[in-house]
Amino acid sequence: MTMKKISTLKEFYNAIETHDEVVTYWHTKWCPDCLVIKPHLPRLESEFADIVFLDIDRDELIDLAKHLEVYGIPSFIAFSQGEEVNRLVNKQRKSYDEVKTFIQNSLT
Repeated sequence: MTMKKISTLKEFYNAIETHDEVVTYWHTKWCPDCLVIKPHLPRLESEFADIVFLDIDRDELIDLAKHLEVYGIPSFIAFSQGEEVNRLVNKQRKSYDEVKTFIQNSLT
């Protein structure tokens, strides 16, 4: 399974409204901490196969990032039935275990 790249506001809202459970991964191309967690994302996707994972470059969708108050990267936001249920939003480096626990506590 491959994380769905989101490039427009329409794609974002369509994804969170048409899927029961969604996790958004916020990053930028220049963020070193984003590169550290990225290799672990396919494993997380396979472990949580019922959850849709969205890949969002914060710099490409800065208006959405501001609207959702995503100021630190890498960050993760969980949505259920189109509504935000939890977030792991800060500028700290995230580990595989930390993100896995976040998903378990948020959606499963």
